Amino acid sequence: MPHHRIRTSWHSIATAGLLLSSAVFGACGDASPTDTTPQPPRGILVLDGFIQPGLTFVGDTGTATTKLAFAPSSEFDAGGFTLERDTVLAVSSRGAGDLLYIADIRTSTFRRVQLPTRSNPSRARLFRGSNGQALIAAALRDSNAIALVSVAGTAAPTITRLANAGVCPTDMFQYDNATWVVDANSDCKGAYTVLGDVRLIRIPNSGTTRDTVVLTGARGSGASAIVVGDVAYVSAGGAASFASFPYTLLATGSVTKVDLRNRRVQGTRQMPAGSYGASTKLGLDGFLYVSLFENLSAFAGRIVKLRQDDISAVTNGTTSFLDLKNAAGASVNCGSAQADALGRLHCIQNGTGSVTSLLVFSPTFVEVRRVLAGQGGVDLAIR
Repeated sequence: MPHHRIRTSWHSIATAGLLLSSAVFGACGDASPTDTTPQPPRGILVLDGFIQPGLTFVGDTGTATTKLAFAPSSEFDAGGFTLERDTVLAVSSRGAGDLLYIADIRTSTFRRVQLPTRSNPSRARLFRGSNGQALIAAALRDSNAIALVSVAGTAAPTITRLANAGVCPTDMFQYDNATWVVDANSDCKGAYTVLGDVRLIRIPNSGTTRDTVVLTGARGSGASAIVVGDVAYVSAGGAASFASFPYTLLATGSVTKVDLRNRRVQGTRQMPAGSYGASTKLGLDGFLYVSLFENLSAFAGRIVKLRQDDISAVTNGTTSFLDLKNAAGASVNCGSAQADALGRLHCIQNGTGSVTSLLVFSPTFVEVRRVLAGQGGVDLAIR
C-alpha cells in the first residue's frame, strides 16, 4: 500500500521491458468494490537496502520467496520504497549515484533512470501530468526541487523540475490542483542539521502564489506524508547528534494531522520520550503504524499504532509501544510495520549477518508466522 493516496486515474508508462498499465491510485488488491469482506494480502514485498539490494517477494502463506536484484550495494542505499498497485519506486542518494528505480512486480523487471547529478533524491511517487500522462515525481533534497520524470519505451527519460520547493524537500503529493511538498527544513546538503520546523509547501498548477503550512514542533531531516481524503499525516523523524557516543537526542519524532482543504494543522502526536524516528504506514485496517527506535543506545525497533481521527495511540501494554510477543510469550521487537485488512501486523527483523525475517502477528499481537525474507531488509509493503 502506498504511503499516500491520490484519487485519480492514470495512463500507462511504457519502459524498457516494463509496462505500467492503467490503474486507480489508492486501490489495493483485485477485490470487487462491493466486496466488504476483509481479504488476506496477495503478498508482501520486502526491500533489501544493503548487502543484496532489491526486492524479496513473500507469499501470504508458506516459506517460498523470490528475489529481484537491483544493483550492487555501492549503487543502492534506499531506506524505503513506494508501492502503487504493481509498481515499486525507489531512489538512491547522491552517495550512490542519484538513481531512480522503477520495478514492475508482475514481471519481476525494473528500469534504472539517472536523476540529476548530486541532487540527492529522497522519495519517488507516481503523479498525473496536466495531460493525464503518468509522471514520476522525485524529491531532490540538494536541489531544492521536485523532479518530474516522464519515461516512454526505450527512449531517454524527460525530466523537468519544480524549483524553489523548500530547503530540503523529502516528499510530495498531489491534491486539489496543486503539488504539495514536504520540506524537512534541514541542511541536507551538509550534516543534515535541523534548521526549523517541518513545513508543507503548496505549489499550484497555475499561478505563482504559494502557501506554507508550518508544522510547529515537527523536527527531522526525514519527513514524509500519507494522504487520506482531505487529510495529510506528516511524519517527522526527530533530531539527534551522532557526533560522539552516547548519542544525544535533540527532538523526538512526531506525526502531524493537517486539514488540506483549509490548510491548517489539526493536531500533533509526539512519539514516546527518548525514542527516535517516525516512519509511518497506513495499515489496510485503517490505522497508522509508526516504526521507530526505542532509544539511541540499543536501537530496538518498536511500533506505535495510531487512530486516524485524533492520532491517539492504541496500546496493548503499559507503554505507547505495541507489546509484541512470540508464541512462548517473550517480547519481540521489529521495524517497518503495516497491518493487513485482517488486522494482522507484518514487520521485518534483521538478525545475525543482517538476515531478514518477515514476522506476522495476530490481531492480539502474538507472533503467528516467521519466514526468511532476504538480507539487509529496510522496508516492507503489503499488496
